[in-house]
Amino acid sequence: MSNSRSHSNEKDVLGGIYIPPQPGLIDQIEKCGADLESIGEVISADPGVSAAVIKIVNSPAFGLAQKIGSIPQAVVMLGVDRVISILKTLLLRKSMANIDSRIDMNLFWRSSVSVASVASTICRQLNLSMADEAYTLGLFHNCGIPVLAARYSNYQEVMEFSYSREDGRIASEEFANFGVHHAAAGYRISRVWNLPKVIALAVKNHHSTDRVLDDQSIENPTLKTLLCVLKMAEHMVNLPEKLAQSDIDFEWQKIGAKVLEFVGLSEYDYEDLEDAVRYTLGKF
Repeated sequence: MSNSRSHSNEKDVLGGIYIPPQPGLIDQIEKCGADLESIGEVISADPGVSAAVIKIVNSPAFGLAQKIGSIPQAVVMLGVDRVISILKTLLLRKSMANIDSRIDMNLFWRSSVSVASVASTICRQLNLSMADEAYTLGLFHNCGIPVLAARYSNYQEVMEFSYSREDGRIASEEFANFGVHHAAAGYRISRVWNLPKVIALAVKNHHSTDRVLDDQSIENPTLKTLLCVLKMAEHMVNLPEKLAQSDIDFEWQKIGAKVLEFVGLSEYDYEDLEDAVRYTLGKF
């Protein structure tokens, strides 16, 4: 199937669903090119955003040895791409603040931040050079949930039933009810917001991790590793319980062994990893 046909189909199934546009602040930064001083000035012009960026980069999730005190310092030390990635995660939340999503948005964002923080910490514990990507994925991977909840009044009910399926097929239940699922909606948002391709693909496939791991034609170890890190992070924070009041992580029961095998961890290694993450982050 051609890309144009695929994109057309995607628009059809997402018809009537609000997809928040990428904020103008990101466009302004991208127009600055490699001019670090100009980039710092553009971001610093918004005190609220600046303070939020500095708070995030100084959190345990980023594991910096030296605290950052200003946006120009953050741009120099972290690089433009990392700062833009952090900005996008902040601005996504801001852009959805006024969506009537019929779900508890505070709970949703707290759970997303928890997954993001745990995912990035897992990467550092395992010496994986993708902690920033894992953090962005953790925040964006479920971004399709609020937009679907805004479109469908019974979305929370369907989501709770989806997470209670013993076969772990969360996206299948949503698709059966709405003709679309939150991973597809999230993928669309990821593309509109120009996230790196590998992150957008991880968003799209985060409920198809077993299929991606089994597919030998997918020669992208970064994608597969990011999905494994995300699934471990979701399980550690007990995401099904937070989002859908499900006290059993049926998806992890289905794919957990395959995830651990891919990253080379035993069950005991995983328990040690979780202990190390909890020691680093405290409560999450």
